[in-house]
Amino acid sequence: MSTAFLVRETHGHWIGDYAAAVRASGWRAELVTEPLDDAERAALGPLVDGFVVVEDVRDVLAVTSALRDREPAAVLTAAEGIIASTGQVAELLGIARCPASVFTLAHNKFAVREKLAEAGLPGPRAALFADPAEAAAIAERVGLPAIVKPVNGAASTLVRTVSTVDELVAAHEVLATRLPENADARYHRPLPGGLEPLRVFLVEGLLDGPEYAVDVLVRDGAAETVTVVGKPLIDERKFELGMVCPPFGLSPARAAAIRAAAADAVLALGLDQTCAHVEVIDDARLGPVVVEVNAGRPAGGAQPALLKLATGIDVTAEAVSLALGTPPPARGTGLPVPVGYLIVYAEGTGRLVRVEGTGDVADLPEVLDVVTIVTPGQLLGDDQEIYAVNVLVAGFADLDDLAALHAEATKLVRFELEEA
Repeated sequence: MSTAFLVRETHGHWIGDYAAAVRASGWRAELVTEPLDDAERAALGPLVDGFVVVEDVRDVLAVTSALRDREPAAVLTAAEGIIASTGQVAELLGIARCPASVFTLAHNKFAVREKLAEAGLPGPRAALFADPAEAAAIAERVGLPAIVKPVNGAASTLVRTVSTVDELVAAHEVLATRLPENADARYHRPLPGGLEPLRVFLVEGLLDGPEYAVDVLVRDGAAETVTVVGKPLIDERKFELGMVCPPFGLSPARAAAIRAAAADAVLALGLDQTCAHVEVIDDARLGPVVVEVNAGRPAGGAQPALLKLATGIDVTAEAVSLALGTPPPARGTGLPVPVGYLIVYAEGTGRLVRVEGTGDVADLPEVLDVVTIVTPGQLLGDDQEIYAVNVLVAGFADLDDLAALHAEATKLVRFELEEA
């Protein structure tokens, strides 16, 4: 029986779903992980067929050495921070489905911006920002207002919107101070070319238009878009609070243009035999602009459940089949009504003790399911999107209904944190 090895970086809600999809293909699923305590091993044990323990899952040579004699047929992950290194492991083992260099490129947002521009695709003006003394020149080059963010960031980590040169300088100070304190290992490793993500940040001109998400499946050089998901509820931090499928008021022509932009972007980056979660802003001047390509994984949180409800397509199973090289999974039929997805974030910083009130949310008449992503003991903070509690809903009429549902769910959910 073939064995697929799932590489786990930290807490991962995705592990159970990926392991189930691997097993449904008739394969064994083993977990590659750093040392586990007894509670973690007990929780993860029923999900997988075995463990491979290494000191550092980011150490490509160590992981490769640990797997070489186990006859791996596939190595995969949905952990954003180690998609590139896991791809390198697969290459060294001779079982890669997509070049690791593509994933490495996709983790550098400035490199992505340059690659898409080379392909003739529209994008915001962008610049690297290493020295606060360059703020005025960068503001002139990029234009204001603008977005400042880590060059290899994810989950909206420390994203800042600025409207003046002074605010641009202040944003540099915030990122330079707080990013080194971030536990995510990706920020502490230089990117190819020696770019230091703790010191050099990305500035992009602010786009003007609604935001959408598109999952893309790439098989044998052909890109298939699953559907378009609208993001009508976004807070002042640029954190998404609610999504809807199909999007409110989106015409078939605009939906087709957004799908085309996402497909063109993943092909321009060189993705094949894999998937990507793509974010698009339909700019008033430029039209659909790809602003984010999360290569090598489908949507996070409970978004795969949203997509399955809306379309009948299981993007997790699709992603696993692409990684394994197995036939595509069977597809169902989506619901005939709009489906929504609400995100509740934990406020404050600390170590999670417990989450309360999710049962009360589940009792609301519009709620289809409640999925808690965070686990006790996990460190939570305000610097990045952590989809703490995910709520799938249907039976709403419009944006006001969706916003009211989010407000009600947020009031009901309570997070108990202790100082880390």
